[in-house]
Amino acid sequence: MRAAGIDAPEREARAFYAELGLSAIEFLRLALRGPRALSHVEIDEPSRARWRDALARNHGVVVAASHTGNWDLAACAVAREVELLVVTKHLSVRWLDRFWQSTRAALGVRLADAAGAMARARETLRRGGAVAMMIDQAPSRAQNAVSVEFLGRTAHADRAAAALAASAGAPLVVAASRRDELGRQIVEVLDVLLPPRRAGRAWIERATREATRALDAFVRRHPSQWLWLHRRWKPMLASPCRTTPSSSPAGASTAA
Repeated sequence: MRAAGIDAPEREARAFYAELGLSAIEFLRLALRGPRALSHVEIDEPSRARWRDALARNHGVVVAASHTGNWDLAACAVAREVELLVVTKHLSVRWLDRFWQSTRAALGVRLADAAGAMARARETLRRGGAVAMMIDQAPSRAQNAVSVEFLGRTAHADRAAAALAASAGAPLVVAASRRDELGRQIVEVLDVLLPPRRAGRAWIERATREATRALDAFVRRHPSQWLWLHRRWKPMLASPCRTTPSSSPAGASTAA
């Protein structure tokens, strides 16, 4: 947090760990109470209008999601309104992974393993549904990476979400969630990026960069609401990725 220029990093770090613990308790409530545990999750009004406009284009929606707020509650709340496929990775602890995945699935969140998910994702979009892919994890393969500035340091962003939006002609909706002062979980649409008719690599990389910039600004406004435990800035192990410029405000996984 200090490296990112966050004000009062010690205070924000304590708030982050408190948020992490509360999110874990909320997930247990979700497993026990089902939809009743979602009563405090809502989309703010400006974001709801932008979300409906994106869905109204009839190409489905690709959600550039992130580990912000209680992202599991946010996904389950969205799944009540529209078919939702979440591209996900499995946890290494098998019993915990089964519990985590089955709880979300029971609430209507369809899950696809990150490997080979594109076919299912395109089918979902053709039906007018939404596909959520995380944009705040380093991609596993260098050919999927775009070099960007995030919170004051160079990071590798996964361009898979933008590539899916480009191939399907679907809006790329950059979304994040946060807990407000009343304890409600608020889902925000940070940006909506519309691919041109023939969106190529240049648009994909630009959209990836813009989505990352929108998330950067959100984390700076709500630093306790992002999962700082990720190795977000780890180097790529494979061949170097293509570098693109970034105008992140720092200088002034695709999987859930």
